[in-house]
Amino acid sequence: MTNRFLMACILTLVACGQVNAADCVKNQYGAVVCGKGQCATDQYGTVYCAKEGGGAMKDLYGNVRCGVGYCAIDDLGEMHCSTVAGGSAATDSYGKVKCVGGCQVAARQLCEVAR
Repeated sequence: MTNRFLMACILTLVACGQVNAADCVKNQYGAVVCGKGQCATDQYGTVYCAKEGGGAMKDLYGNVRCGVGYCAIDDLGEMHCSTVAGGSAATDSYGKVKCVGGCQVAARQLCEVAR
């Protein structure tokens, strides 16, 4: 009984921690900056972060684009992100992106400059 309760508590903490996890990255000056969501550095070293529960990735040109949820790149190099905060995205065996709650194209407007 105690082991089941302990395991349930650990699983709950892990599940909650992933949605609220912040990401920290070094910028072009070597300073560590953190965002509420996933962060990525563009071709100039500027760090951009998604909002809480969101994903951030570099596109084919080195520009950072973000989504409400996490992102994946399809076989044509297009970045798609989950429409749900904390939702996952993955590329299937045919090169198409599948997302929790549906997919949307990643956008620079969904990013914030990390401070």
